[in-house]
Amino acid sequence: MTCALSRVALAIAICLAATIASPSFAQTSKQSPHHVVLKLKWWHQFQFAGYYAAIAKGYYAAEGLSVDLIEGRPGANGAMDVTTGIADFAVTSPSVLLERNRGLPVVAIAAVFQHSPLALMVRHNSGFDSPQSLGGRRVMLGGRDGTDDSEILAMFAAEGMTKQPVQVLNHSGDFSDLFEGRVDAMSTYISDVQHAQQPVPIELLRPRQYGIDFYGDVLVTNLSLATNHPETVQAFKRASMQGWAYALAHLEEIADLIHDRYAPGKTREQLLGEAAAMHDLILPDLVEVGHMNRGRWTHIGETYAMLGMLGPDWTLDHFLFSDLEKEQQTRAARWVKDGTIAGLAVLLIALLLAIFVARLRILVQRRTRELAASEEQFRAIFDSINDAIFLQAPEDGAILAVNQRMCELFGYRREELLGLAVGDLGLDSKTGGHPDLAHWLAKARSDRPHLFEWRVRAKDGHGFWVEVSLRQALIGGEDRLLVVARDISARKEVEEKLRRTIEDLVSSNSDLERFAYVSSHDLQTPLRNVVSYAQLLDRRYRGKLDADADEFIGFIVDNTRHMSELINDLLDYTRVGRPSLPLLPLDSRRPVDHAIALLQPEIDACGAILSIGDMPWVMADDAQMVSLMQNLIGNCVKYRHPSRPLEIRIEAVPYPGEMWCFAVHDNGIGIEKQYFAKIFEIFQRLHPDHKSSGTGIGLALCQRIVHRFGGDIWVESVPDAGATFLFTLAAAPKR
Repeated sequence: MTCALSRVALAIAICLAATIASPSFAQTSKQSPHHVVLKLKWWHQFQFAGYYAAIAKGYYAAEGLSVDLIEGRPGANGAMDVTTGIADFAVTSPSVLLERNRGLPVVAIAAVFQHSPLALMVRHNSGFDSPQSLGGRRVMLGGRDGTDDSEILAMFAAEGMTKQPVQVLNHSGDFSDLFEGRVDAMSTYISDVQHAQQPVPIELLRPRQYGIDFYGDVLVTNLSLATNHPETVQAFKRASMQGWAYALAHLEEIADLIHDRYAPGKTREQLLGEAAAMHDLILPDLVEVGHMNRGRWTHIGETYAMLGMLGPDWTLDHFLFSDLEKEQQTRAARWVKDGTIAGLAVLLIALLLAIFVARLRILVQRRTRELAASEEQFRAIFDSINDAIFLQAPEDGAILAVNQRMCELFGYRREELLGLAVGDLGLDSKTGGHPDLAHWLAKARSDRPHLFEWRVRAKDGHGFWVEVSLRQALIGGEDRLLVVARDISARKEVEEKLRRTIEDLVSSNSDLERFAYVSSHDLQTPLRNVVSYAQLLDRRYRGKLDADADEFIGFIVDNTRHMSELINDLLDYTRVGRPSLPLLPLDSRRPVDHAIALLQPEIDACGAILSIGDMPWVMADDAQMVSLMQNLIGNCVKYRHPSRPLEIRIEAVPYPGEMWCFAVHDNGIGIEKQYFAKIFEIFQRLHPDHKSSGTGIGLALCQRIVHRFGGDIWVESVPDAGATFLFTLAAAPKR
């Protein structure tokens, strides 16, 4: 009996010792804070108030975390940052779903904004009052090709702007680019501009107005951290959302904190104004801060797919952290069951082993698992990235390691690639922008990372283009060159098609203008004969035939004279588009006086009163400037008010971007707002029955002349009170 009890006691002691030596028991001891890095989406401002509050109030520290913040910049890619190791967590846009379906192992944790604050900012009265009006214009967006502002791209696609896309420029983060006319529109957050005074009046085009309603400021991490260390992600999410709850309840305190510690360049009033604008986008009174659901993300993905920004096989698998948590809970329950069975087996084995052997075995197994997990984690990330990656020896160019995508892209087995040098992959030695690949290799060893295009050759001999990112890296204590290659063959094909299409369009437009010019010119001689004979009929036979004949002859004379005016105006319109002399410095008072002299009989006949302010020197063509002013002043005379004397005022004031803004005011009959854009279309006349109505080409000609001079033209008017035509011209260099 005593012997049996001793054996049981020994078994219990062995089990206790094994339990104490196990990793789960060891992890209960207090550890130092775990250091993580959070990459923000933009510069420090109230947009990230919750994270500042979580640091200041110790919420991260209470979860065992030490958090460093990295300030964002224009063009930053949060998804790329967390997958390449620059940060553990990042704040990014809903376009992270696009990145996930392109192969980046990124996971969405929470969404701060239930409605995205992203909008497109344009200058007031610029004529850009809808997405379609920006067709072909310069638009500044975030990320490469604007993908970080995917809601804006989705808005353009939803409005059918595939045949006339915008010119996407990389975001500079400087609003003066818009205010001074270097771009026509730029993306911004409503919270950044809604309560701020701007030097130039602005308008906002919001994707929500066009059916695009996405989350905003999505908190993300990498798939490895989410699956291998979910407790760290859970702790970071809890502390962050606790910080947001505190920040939204203590706006003034957090505004002072941000001003004092993070953004001294922003005033307290600016920060509080931003906070006020954010409230209706976060909706803290309706939903928990950070709330996301799979149905909303499904809608976002379906929207992207419908607009052609995602393929039909897009997926949310391993994208939402909440889904991973559910999978892990299921897996944990299975582990508990399996662990119970395994524990009984271990107990039976432990009865046969000594304490020292059991301890040694546990230590060896734990170390082996750690090494295997580390190697597996590296290989999983390395092989799951959708770009070809390889390591190269800087001395001789030998390829030392490749990922799976590299093998697929070039058609080699891994062992074959490891026997080649990087020069063996090139179709020739030339790269995009520089004639020598060796030059880029030398630059990468001594300078910052470089990006260039390179034509390479696959194993089967076919050539294709790749975009190469080349940088020096210290791996295993040795210098290596890290090379990332992305297949851009499809992009190159699209660029070539686009180039050919543009050439065809330019040629077609040139042919059409030439046809219009020649046709109008050749019609003048026979029309001149028709006018002459019609006038001859009128002089000889008016009063000699019946009243109907006199009326018919009058119709012929009037309509042939109108057709002659129409042909002359059409010739003027086509001449503006034809090759002409370069723009030269011009005293704008001279063409104004010339135009008034040409219209003097009509001005005297109606008793118009003219006043002219100081006129600047501008870059223009003298003859076309006369035509521009003659048409604008002539319109004032034609559409004067019948019950009051006509008053015309011409003036010019400085305009942002080294421009001058000219204004031609009158007190005539005015124009209704819905016709502001229509009047600049060719052959459009608002008053076809007006006794002084023209050909409908005058204002279209004015617009073409101003655009040739590099400016814009628009109208402001109140019906029955008068109209003001405004246009901008570049200032001449100071003499």
